[in-house]
Parts: sequence; C-alpha cells; structure tokens
Amino acid sequence: MHKNKTVIMIKTLVLSFFILAVYFPTQAQQLSNNQLDSLYYTIVKNIRPNLISNTALPQSIDTAHIKCGFGIINGAKANINLFSKQKRDVLLQILDRPALQASLVTPGGFFRVHYDTSGSDVPTYSLTDLATALDSAYNFEINYLGYPPPPSDNGAGGDNRYDIYITNIGGLYGYTEVESEIGNNTWTSFMVINCNYNSFFTQGINAARVTVAHEFHHSIQAGNYVYRYDLDEFFYELTSTSMEHFVYPSIKDYLQYLPSYFKDTQNSISLNGTDQEYALAIWNIFQKDRFKSYDIIKKEWELMPQMRAMDAINNVLESYGTSFGAELNTFGVWMYYTNYRAHQGEYFEDASLYPLVKPVASLDFSSTIFPIQMSTGPASNSFINIVNNTTIDTLLTIITNSDVEGAVDSITSSFPFQFGLYTSPVEGSVRLSENYYATFPTNQNWSTAEILNDSTLQVGQTIASPVSYAFPSPFYYNKNSFIYIPITPDQTAEVQLNIYSISMKLVYSTEEKFGYFNSQKVVKWNARKTDNEKLPSGVYIYVAKSGNNVAKGKLVIFNE
Repeated sequence: MHKNKTVIMIKTLVLSFFILAVYFPTQAQQLSNNQLDSLYYTIVKNIRPNLISNTALPQSIDTAHIKCGFGIINGAKANINLFSKQKRDVLLQILDRPALQASLVTPGGFFRVHYDTSGSDVPTYSLTDLATALDSAYNFEINYLGYPPPPSDNGAGGDNRYDIYITNIGGLYGYTEVESEIGNNTWTSFMVINCNYNSFFTQGINAARVTVAHEFHHSIQAGNYVYRYDLDEFFYELTSTSMEHFVYPSIKDYLQYLPSYFKDTQNSISLNGTDQEYALAIWNIFQKDRFKSYDIIKKEWELMPQMRAMDAINNVLESYGTSFGAELNTFGVWMYYTNYRAHQGEYFEDASLYPLVKPVASLDFSSTIFPIQMSTGPASNSFINIVNNTTIDTLLTIITNSDVEGAVDSITSSFPFQFGLYTSPVEGSVRLSENYYATFPTNQNWSTAEILNDSTLQVGQTIASPVSYAFPSPFYYNKNSFIYIPITPDQTAEVQLNIYSISMKLVYSTEEKFGYFNSQKVVKWNARKTDNEKLPSGVYIYVAKSGNNVAKGKLVIFNE
C-alpha cells in the first residue's frame, strides 16, 4: 500500500496503461518499450530506489497516487521476458522472495513472518502486535466472513504456512505477489509489507494492521476466485481497502483517499488506476450497512470467476430484490449527508469525517436557461446544485447513470443527458414538490434523487417512462442475466408467469411475487426452462397474470 503526509506519488502515465495491460503470463499482450520503461521506473523508484541512480529516472512522467503494489509487481512479473536484460536483472531482485534473517509463526499457526534482526530493514513496530494483527485478519476474513483461506504454497517459504516478508519497500504499504498458478487463473502468493511506516498517513503498528488486512484479502481473491486485476482493478482494491475498515474500524486510513472520489463523482465507479479505487471502499461499506450483512460482498466475489466485476455487483443486487441503479442512486444520497450535513445514526457511520461532495454544476435558477446539457460516465452519480435566490431554496439533484454494460466496455466514455427545472409543469416534466418540476433523460439506465433545502424529497425516481414490454429483448445468455416483464399486480402480489415457444409449447411456468427494476414493478425470469436448461435461440411468448391483470408479449432469446 502507500504514502506519507506529503504524499508519495506514482506515475499517471504508468497507471493509464495498467488499465489495458494483461498481467497473466498465459495472456500477456506485447507492451511497447515506453510502457515497459514506465512500469520498470515506477517499481524501482517506489520499491527499491537504491537500485538505480536518481539521474536515470525520467522526469517527464506525471504522477498519481498508488496505495498497493499488487498490480505493478504482478504486471512486471507477467511481462518479465519483455524487459532488457539489465532491467530484467534489477526486477528479478525485487520479484524474488526476500532473503531475511529470522522468522516467527503467529499464535494462530497459519502465518510465517520473515524479518531482519539487524540492518536497515528491521521492523520499527512490534512483531508481537503484528502477529496478533495477522491472526485477527485471518479470524475475521476467514472464520467470521467465511472466505476460503489462500491456497498453500507447497513449502516455498520453508513450510506450508502463508509467508509475510517485512522489508523496506519505499513508498508502498505493501503488496501481494502471485507465484504459482493452480488452475482456472487462481494462484498461490506471498505478502510483502513495509518495515517502517513512520512517515505515512497512518503510522506504526496501525499502518501495519491495515496493511495485512488489505493484502490478506488480495491473497484470498487471487487464490480462490480469479486473478483478473488488469480488467477489474477497481474491485480488487476497493474490496481490500474496505477490509481494512471491517477488520480494524477504529483505524481510518481510507479517509485519505476520499477527496479523490468526492470531487469527481461523474467518473465511473469502475475506473481503474487512481485513488478513487481506494476511496470506493465506501461502496462496500454502503452495501454492508444497507443490507445489514457482509455476505453481499462475498456473493459478488463468488460470481467473479464467471463474469466481470460490474456484472457480478449487478447480479447480486438483483438477487436481493433491487437493482444496481437504485442502489447507486441511494449511495449518492448517502454521500450527500457527510461532513457538517451528517445525520447521527443514519447513512455512513464515519460520515462526519468525510469530505463534502463536489457538485458537477452549481447553478443560479433565475439565470440558467433550462434544459441544460451535461454528460457523465457510466455507473456514476452527477450532483447538480441549484440555488433559487428568490425563494431562498437550494435543490440538489443526483443524476445516476447505471449503465453496467458501459461500465464494463466503455469506462472512460461520457454519456450526454439533459436536465430541466421549472416552477410550473412543462411537457414531459415530473413533479418534485409543490413548487418545482423537472425533466430528465428517457432511458432505463437513468434515475434521480432530489434533496430540497437538505431534506430528501425522493430517491430512485426512474427517469424513463415505464415500459410495457419485456426487456432486454433480444436477450443474450453471454451478456444478460435476467429478463424483466412489467406487470400491474392485482390485490395479490403473486404473479403467474408462463413462457411459450412460438408454437405455443409451454417451456417455463412459475408463480412468484413481483419485484422492482428501476422502480418499475416486474416479474424476473432467468431465460431458462423449468429444468434450468438454456433455451434455443428464437421468439418466445410470455403471459404474466396477477388477479385480473394480464401482461402479454413476445421476446427474443439468442443462445450463442
């Protein structure tokens, strides 16, 4: 992990290519010489600056923050044969397990800690306290949360215990290095942590505590689920950072990263390579508090081997009877009530310590010509603050773009929308309060919340007009998880759903309660037969009946 109060910097240019570079040895793409140089100098400068002269470091690479060396270390390892012999020799010194003078086994017996007893790498914090911290991380993440322990390294560190190496790694808190692939892109690993945190944001043993909580979860992720850091870096880091808070809630190291996200919420939450991925530990904190359980996060990781992180998040939220759009919009409301706006006992527990969210636009109602044209990233919230000096009103609108597909395939894209605010109804407007009406985008990916004079008016308003047809149609098994069939329930909440082939052969039938998708009442179907097998490509007919209300229509399924 990383940085001191003066903030140690890592290269933005480097991180921009990390988003694209594939780190798995079996899939590594050819990197350009500039990319290899950037990766090399980033590692050397921030982990082993004594191995190279300062005069050899390029001066033209811009800098950005980095907390954990998980990505850069394993990125270099996957591409090691692409470096020049001179640079490869230096990197191999860094990538080898450190040779240290002594070791101890933690009381719980799972970890072996390697350390020096003399020289510049002697730990400046208590090894007894560190051993206790490691066992605490294990007990919480494995025994309490139910994650499987990382796999054995088959004696690579002297025995089958999980190895932690304490050494001077410059500006990083620590890193987890994958070592041997054990199948299905899962790996054994070991952990390296800094010997001295005295100049970091969090210092001493507390810094070591959050480091092992963070890195230990990386070992769980890579060892039991999937190592796909190049594509879903944000989810690996926000999860590990949230583990710091879950294991050690009194140590608030994650607070240092929050400003990076609170001032740029229009960026997709799936954006990689910035402080935002650490700041978004609060997304997992939100999920845990919102659903009163840590299980939702583990369920998302259980889907990671089969799908991308955003799809996993979306699928698990749908299984909880909600949608990603509704929860992202609610997350935006929680982000508003921070700092001096915090409500004790509501929203984030640490809300009073968080920064204030920065609106993407602050407008004067009397001088603004509506509708205004704006744009935002996929899977993002845009906060628009409007002041009406005539009535002394302040309206905060949160526009949520919940485009999951865009957050996977078009992370850095910007999606335009129009927003209008009026004191009387106009065509297509929605009534917000006695005095205000608004117009929004018309697409199922958009929703909104409004806060008037610091009082929430509503949350999760679906911006699109309700649809009367099943969606998505066509449905693709490799892209979609469920088909949503709109229904107007009768007095009973039970819905009888029948699916027929085009020749009117019944292929699926069920009776269940309706749910919601973007505030619309729907019955959800996974596009499979009654025996759970996939259906062949074709046109199907649905009939959804609730009391005297019947919804009928056609839908298309592609089984590719």
